[in-house]
Amino acid sequence: LLAITATPLNIYNNIFSSEGTCRSQNMLRSLYFTSLLFILQFTSPLLLSNLPTPISAFAASKKPSSKPKSNPKSRASTTKGFGAPPPTLDDLLSSFPNRLPPQHDPDIISCPCRSGLTYKECCRPLHSLERECTSKVDVLRSRYSAFSYRLIEYVMRSTHPTCRDYREDKVAWAKDLNKGGMFDSFEFVDLTIIDDDDENNEGGEDEDGEEKGYVTFKVTLRAREDKPMYATVAGQETVITEKSKFIKEKGVWKYASGEVQSDRLENVKLN
Repeated sequence: LLAITATPLNIYNNIFSSEGTCRSQNMLRSLYFTSLLFILQFTSPLLLSNLPTPISAFAASKKPSSKPKSNPKSRASTTKGFGAPPPTLDDLLSSFPNRLPPQHDPDIISCPCRSGLTYKECCRPLHSLERECTSKVDVLRSRYSAFSYRLIEYVMRSTHPTCRDYREDKVAWAKDLNKGGMFDSFEFVDLTIIDDDDENNEGGEDEDGEEKGYVTFKVTLRAREDKPMYATVAGQETVITEKSKFIKEKGVWKYASGEVQSDRLENVKLN
C-alpha cells in the first residue's frame, strides 16, 4: 500500500513545491485524492486478504497438543476404587460373630477358663480393659476365654509383637482370625494348668532384655458334630498340650509363642 501511494504523493509535492505555480491548486488536490481513493478501492481487499484474522492467527500460533485425547473408557476406569471407604478395624471387629452366651449375666455365669470364679470376677475385666494382665496365668486364662467366646480383638491385643502370628496389618490379621483361627469346629471343654515356671525359676530375660516366662497347660476340645471338617472325630474330645512363652512388656504380660502337641489332631495350635 505504501509503495502504491508513494508515486502520486511525490508528484503532488513536485507540483506544489512553489507558491503560486498553479492557480488550480484546489482542483488538482481534489483530483489527486480522488485518484488515490480509486486505487485503494481495488487494492485494499487484496492486501487485507493476506493479513491473518484474530482466529486464524491464534490457531496458527498454538502448538498442537501432545496430550492424547481422553477415552471415555479410560475415564470410567479411573473411577474404580472410589466410593465407600474400606472398613476400619473397629467396624470389622463389630461385624464378626462371637460366642458369648445369649443374655448372659457376668455376675452369675462361670468363667470359661474354669477358674471357679464368675466371668465378671475373672476374665471379663481383662477383656474390657478394666485391668491389665499382671501375670502369665492372667494371659493364659483370658486368652482361653477369648477363644471360647470368639473375642478376636482381645486375642490380637494380648499377642506380643515377637509372636509369629503378630501382624502390623491389623485388618488383614483380624480377617484371617475370623476366617480360620478361632476354633469354630470345636467346643471348649476344659483348661488345666500343669506347670508355671514361677515354681521352678525357668523364666528370665529374652534377647531384648525383657522379662519372659513359661506356662505349660492342657486344653480339652470337643469336635462339633455339625462341622464336616472333622467328621471322623465329631463329638469326641481332643486334648492339646502346650508350653507357652510369655513376655512382659511395660509391666504387661503378653503371649509370645507356644510348643503344641495333640493326641488326635495334627498341626493344631492355640495361639
